[in-house]
Amino acid sequence: MTASSDAPPPPWGPGFLRLTAWPYRAEMAVATVVVFVLVFYWRLFVVRDLNLPLAVGWLVFPDVAAFLPIGLASRGRSSWPAWGPSVYNAFHSFLTFGAVLLLWSVVVGHIEWPLLGWAGHITADRAAGFYLRAGPPVPIEESR
Repeated sequence: MTASSDAPPPPWGPGFLRLTAWPYRAEMAVATVVVFVLVFYWRLFVVRDLNLPLAVGWLVFPDVAAFLPIGLASRGRSSWPAWGPSVYNAFHSFLTFGAVLLLWSVVVGHIEWPLLGWAGHITADRAAGFYLRAGPPVPIEESR
């Protein structure tokens, strides 16, 4: 296994794996299976309380919420707008998902199981090798 080009090597010990290394992707594949079994088997067939259209809606939500505004702003252009990676990353982050799940569950007084479709989308993307997007390069003068 080769060291990561994404992270600088630590001062001691071996370097870090690349994000595309099989252990990371395998972890996300297992997490995807767990989320899908929890939502689409346990809640749908065992407990029988899953709103299937809502769960599928949350499954596709991250891409719709990210790519719709990016696509509209990119019409006729060959690249994303400068804010595109930030929008994509916001909807493909476990931090955003977790905050929405926690807030929504507190407001309604119970866990909203269909929202786990969003987590399943993120884990499936990561298992397939799609990670957070890098923003446009920042000129050296602006980064100080």
